Amino acid sequence: MLTRRFLGLALMATATMAGRRAEAQEALTAGDQYRAEGRYLPLYLELKAQVEAGDENARFHLPWFAAFVGDEATAVGFDERTRSADRPIPDLADAEAEDALEAIVRAAADKQIVILNEAHNVSGHRGFAARVMRALRPLGFDTFAAETFGKIDAYRTGAPFHQGLGYYIADPVYAETVREAAGLGYVFADYEQRPDQRAPAEADMDARTTAREIAQARNLIENVLKPRPDARIFVLCGYSHATEVEGVGGLWFAGQLKAATGIDPLTIEQSNNWPATRPEADTVEVAAVLKRYAPTRPVTVSRDGRAFASRFFDGKVDLSVFHPRLPKVAGRPGWLAADPVRKPVEVPVPPFEGPALLQALHLDEGLGIPADHLLLEPAQTRATLLLRPGRYFLRLETTDGIEPAFGMVTV
Repeated sequence: MLTRRFLGLALMATATMAGRRAEAQEALTAGDQYRAEGRYLPLYLELKAQVEAGDENARFHLPWFAAFVGDEATAVGFDERTRSADRPIPDLADAEAEDALEAIVRAAADKQIVILNEAHNVSGHRGFAARVMRALRPLGFDTFAAETFGKIDAYRTGAPFHQGLGYYIADPVYAETVREAAGLGYVFADYEQRPDQRAPAEADMDARTTAREIAQARNLIENVLKPRPDARIFVLCGYSHATEVEGVGGLWFAGQLKAATGIDPLTIEQSNNWPATRPEADTVEVAAVLKRYAPTRPVTVSRDGRAFASRFFDGKVDLSVFHPRLPKVAGRPGWLAADPVRKPVEVPVPPFEGPALLQALHLDEGLGIPADHLLLEPAQTRATLLLRPGRYFLRLETTDGIEPAFGMVTV
């Protein structure tokens, strides 16, 4: 029989344990909600609030994360400056323009490695990377490497797809590029610098940069070229990593790889060539190309056999891709609607309050990174998703959390 003393001690122990659990428990931060639950809105809204409060670290990260949620006005336009009136626009009267994909396919025919860069705040660069990846596959390219990849070597179509596979693939456009690559038979490789490969903490910026570039080149060699010397590799990297010639910061990844292997990669720049949100904020090179050619699809421009590029990349890459300024289609980015693999799907939107994301997720994957999502306007009742063929379930993410799925579509 249980005595009163025993019951009293048991209750006291239970209360003590409960108290300890309560003390040990911590509230989830916006970053925790993003990593644990795949919620984008808390971190996006927190970064915006931090920027308004003057947080410099948030100013650095907000444009990247704004690209993840499709807020191009913030992602692309965050640090835009009106072009100085005294900066002359280059004269391209004697230059030639060519469809960028056609130029890349022709130039890649006898190449083992193709390196394309991106600006991390421009989701449209990832949309173009998908088209390049797609075009290279028939040429025999079989490996997709990216500096953002982590723990991705075993990924296969239909496997859970989450932020742990790489920071930038939380952008649904990047995620779809990787999913499509897996379906086309690509294998994946990471090559980013490991902690043990970093320069000493007291080293200057150039030394830290050089250590990273050497490590990246060595890792790609060790992870891909040594086990598979005949592998044909498509690499997606950021900014100056695609340059072959020494410049500001030293010799970057593409140049280090070329020096270490003797393989001459096809290097492609697009990071400085995206149209601004306002024509008057375009770089002089972008303004010149858009004025001269009024392109409706990405183009490369050359003069006297030399790629026309911004001053940061002039003479350091093989090709420089300029993107057109396209109008929105059904409220979605024109560049995304122009992808021939994606199809528009108009869906009804359930009632919601406050900021909200409409998301489409792969039905055979379950929870993870959406295939497409968009920020909704207040009281919006219908929206257009741009999806590749497949089956998807639809849901809303609001400031209250992720709502239950409300429908399914097949494309």
